[in-house]
Amino acid sequence: MKIAKNKGGATSKLEKLGKVNHGLTTSRITAKPDELQEEIPLFTIQDLNIEMGSYDLKSEGKTISVSQETFDKKLLSRENMVIVGLTVHKAYVIEKHHEGKIIPSNFAYMYLDESKIDSNYFTWYFNEHPNIKRQLQVATQGSMGIMALSVQMLRELEIELPTIKTQRKLGKIYELRRRKEKALYEKNILEKDLYKQSMINKLKEAMPCK
Repeated sequence: MKIAKNKGGATSKLEKLGKVNHGLTTSRITAKPDELQEEIPLFTIQDLNIEMGSYDLKSEGKTISVSQETFDKKLLSRENMVIVGLTVHKAYVIEKHHEGKIIPSNFAYMYLDESKIDSNYFTWYFNEHPNIKRQLQVATQGSMGIMALSVQMLRELEIELPTIKTQRKLGKIYELRRRKEKALYEKNILEKDLYKQSMINKLKEAMPCK
């Protein structure tokens, strides 16, 4: 792998760090009426937005009917697979609860070489580093609004690579922060529900029995 040097260490194009694939075109995998069918859940942009901080949204729970005989289940999402929403420009590492889902064509998915780049480091770098923002602006220059990225645009992205030890530290901090924010949101919702029920119970206690 040819690696370019910069002041902070090394850089590499994403295509040198793992295989970047386009998501599945759902019309091509939908079962025909005469085929034995199986319903498989779909990973949606809404699911991605929920994981990335829009916790008030609800999962759409979409599914697709595929052929039991011809559909290759090796194409389904797996834990630690990295996905990128091509229309929302967000990256996410698939967790256990999203395993076994179809990744549609408005996503790219990739398996990164963990000896070269940490998956959580990549998601932090892609989602938050100004260098990526600049590269995406150049790639989508002249478009109106937010342009859908192409898989080729992703492959061409230059990623800064500190030592793998540093990457893992940064990636762990980023992932722990994301999980903490999600846990705090869920705790807040639970506290609101408990408070509401407590007030209702106090009112019942204060009212004379009929």
